[in-house]
Amino acid sequence: MKKLFLIAFSSGLLFSQAAFAADMPAKAKTCVGCHGVDGNSVVPNFPKLAGQHAQYLEKALKDFRDGFRKDATMQAFAKNLSDKEIKELADYYASQKAK
Repeated sequence: MKKLFLIAFSSGLLFSQAAFAADMPAKAKTCVGCHGVDGNSVVPNFPKLAGQHAQYLEKALKDFRDGFRKDATMQAFAKNLSDKEIKELADYYASQKAK
């Protein structure tokens, strides 16, 4: 019963976050799990992206994609991003208010 409740509660959170972020770029939906809907991660291991400079975020993502910056998880997410998608992600998170 407890597991069923946790699954239902978690699903509700994911769906409500997805509805909240309707203006979010499509590729950002894969970022939500670690960085939060608006880039304000609540987990200390995952950096907050909200309010960061767009140029910094763009460079960081390109560096992950191109192998200059090492992190297995981020490299896996960034490896198939186009320059346009990276710019959209950077602009989106830069426009979010840091909390």
